[in-house]
Amino acid sequence: MLFKKLEALYNDNKNLAKAYPFDEYFPLLQLFISKEVALGSEYLSPYRFALFFSKPTKDAVRFFLGLADSEEIVETLYKYECDECGTISILKDEEALFNFKCKQCGFRDHLVKTEYLSEVKLLFRINEDLHDEVKANLKNNPLSDKIETAAANSERGLEEEVSLASIEESLYTDDNKPISSKALQIKEKLDSYRRIMRMRD
Repeated sequence: MLFKKLEALYNDNKNLAKAYPFDEYFPLLQLFISKEVALGSEYLSPYRFALFFSKPTKDAVRFFLGLADSEEIVETLYKYECDECGTISILKDEEALFNFKCKQCGFRDHLVKTEYLSEVKLLFRINEDLHDEVKANLKNNPLSDKIETAAANSERGLEEEVSLASIEESLYTDDNKPISSKALQIKEKLDSYRRIMRMRD
């Protein structure tokens, strides 16, 4: 399933295909997703990917932003912790983020703090169908015990999430092409947030 989904994405996104050759990155992504699913994770961390495969962090974040063009591989979500009660909210779109209201205490936040972009985290959730298929394959695969052991021995302490403030340097390829349409949408939102914050300062 992953092979076909990634191949379709690469056919649509030539910038991603050029920057991250399929023959090199498909096996890495396949192994990484298997490892993370074996650990019970629903989310993928570019920082863990970078660590596991000794890749530059910036390149790993850019690769995941490119993957986000296909919700059949990963879905991007926003994570924000309420300043009032500490409740973690996972938000599906920018509208919910921009008009944040905590479901626990009712606190509203409208981007009035300059540190807001650092507090919002971008998450990459594995597509549900893909997740279920990988999980089923692990159960049927005699090598899955080795994958789980390797995963358990890896650095689980590194659970860094990508803040909106930190992704801008990863939005474009080395030849200044957007890594994905999703990346462009995120850039537009970042610019919009900044304009609003400048108006309110």
